[in-house]
Amino acid sequence: MMYYPYFRGRQFDLRALTEFAQQADTANIMPIIEPVRDVPALPKTIAAFSAHHQPLAVIQNPQVDHYSYQAAKRHPIDALLDKPVIQRAYILTPLLPPQLLPDSLLIVQHYADLKLFVDHDWLPESVTLLVPPEARIRRLLAGRRFGHLFDHYAVPEHSFEFTQMPDSFWSNDIEFARQYHEVGFSDYLTQGATYFDHGHPSRTVALHLIYLAGHQVRIRHFVSDQHADFKHQREKYFEALDKAVTWINQQPLINQTPATDQLLTLAKEHHFPGMGVLKTLTIEHHLTIMKRYLNL
Repeated sequence: MMYYPYFRGRQFDLRALTEFAQQADTANIMPIIEPVRDVPALPKTIAAFSAHHQPLAVIQNPQVDHYSYQAAKRHPIDALLDKPVIQRAYILTPLLPPQLLPDSLLIVQHYADLKLFVDHDWLPESVTLLVPPEARIRRLLAGRRFGHLFDHYAVPEHSFEFTQMPDSFWSNDIEFARQYHEVGFSDYLTQGATYFDHGHPSRTVALHLIYLAGHQVRIRHFVSDQHADFKHQREKYFEALDKAVTWINQQPLINQTPATDQLLTLAKEHHFPGMGVLKTLTIEHHLTIMKRYLNL
């Protein structure tokens, strides 16, 4: 069973992935990067996965932002894509050349695109597909290698609304995948499928940490008390962090990770590292918990 966490290649995503590449025993986790920026962190991250013999998929035809429109890259990655552990991946569109697909990872977003390729026999047997969890798609792919891609992150209009349901079910993806004879599963972590070109301040600071409860993955939200305006980000961070620290200290070891250890240290030292670092830590925590989930 494989887990394919889906990332857009933003700065702190890539930082978290570079850290994750240095962990051992992650052969059943293959992160997917959809490049969005021509930045030095992108080839650095790919090189880190190659150097540590960890699997990574890189999308060759990104569909968001402007990376694919830059003919000359300042930080090229083409030479890195030939390494054995780097998987070429594509997003399925009607104009995607079928000759690119053998031995690739194919991201399907729309039933109509998939049916077009199936009807014309354009899908080689060696392709692995990640598809929406729809019955009509599963019927179309009977006998093929596929898994599901699902956005588990339900984002309310305002982050403070998480206070109304601070703890909720996240997924039982392994059980779902086994039920339908899938080879793996994918999600967008706690970032959601919607891509935003630029980050923006929020009225509320929120931390989102997944954890294991039995054979399910759940999520806990820690929300600052202040949400009237966009000011006082530092104070709001500590309000959310204090709640997270109380919860972390009550968790069994299986839900404590190097990332949560760093959160405890930040609270003890009363240090605000910036929201980007906080995002990096939540990603690292997510990947570690999912690694443990796969090994249950």
